[in-house]
Amino acid sequence: MNLRRIATTIFNGDIHYALGRFRTVRLAYGGARRLMDRHVLQQNGCSTLFPDQNVGQIVEAISEEAVFIGLNLPTHIVGEIDAFARTEPLHTNYDPNGPTFRYSDVIRGKAPDGRLVPIAEIREPTRCPAVRSIVHDPVLRAIVRTYLGHEPRRVMTIINWSFAAYFSEEERRRLRHKNVLDYHYDVEGYNFVYANFYITDTDCNSGAHVMMKRSHKRKPLRMLFGSAAASEASVREQFGIENEIMIEGEAGTGFVQDTSCFHRATPPTHRDRLMLAVRFID
Repeated sequence: MNLRRIATTIFNGDIHYALGRFRTVRLAYGGARRLMDRHVLQQNGCSTLFPDQNVGQIVEAISEEAVFIGLNLPTHIVGEIDAFARTEPLHTNYDPNGPTFRYSDVIRGKAPDGRLVPIAEIREPTRCPAVRSIVHDPVLRAIVRTYLGHEPRRVMTIINWSFAAYFSEEERRRLRHKNVLDYHYDVEGYNFVYANFYITDTDCNSGAHVMMKRSHKRKPLRMLFGSAAASEASVREQFGIENEIMIEGEAGTGFVQDTSCFHRATPPTHRDRLMLAVRFID
């Protein structure tokens, strides 16, 4: 995004997209929201899926490195979500209103009607009780509330399959998958933090998430005023290849991330990946 596009965005009313990329704005917004809130929401007393986690240490890790890895799901919750995702109707990410299909119908990234499907999603994933238990978990909500400094106004929940296939670069661009494969940072509202959970075993051959630690702060002006996407070379040069990590793990592996950091997906080639993402946005 250049200066002209930023001005156009502000004129169109999407001020948060222009300003939410600045960490100082986000911190100021969080402080203002904290002062404006008339009461502090307490944990609701429900049991948690994450009983041994230290909220303060997790928030400190996210603040310092942009990510905490290890908010892992119990086996039975993983199994419930996996079963749900294998039987529910799916739609392609680029054609949400098009024909639906089921997981077992897709072969090497191709739907029964011949459409190429790099990514498929489930409508209203919170219909699954196991997903709802994660979204409303008191420990996860405490992490989010403490990191943001306030209760988020919006929660978006996404379950998607990334299918193993050897799509060409041109096909991925056409199917609107290319953007997530390039390094980029998110600008969702003035404040946001995401919790992601692998529901299937995930490694470098099955769509592992890649990120640059500590890139959620101290971005140079060219990255703040330019596009939210950047080349791998420029991100590595700016933040150091030693901060680049690939998040791999068994089914149930969870990580909480400030997605104003640079991050990207890797295309699955050997095994499909199923992931749950819970986005807390203000």
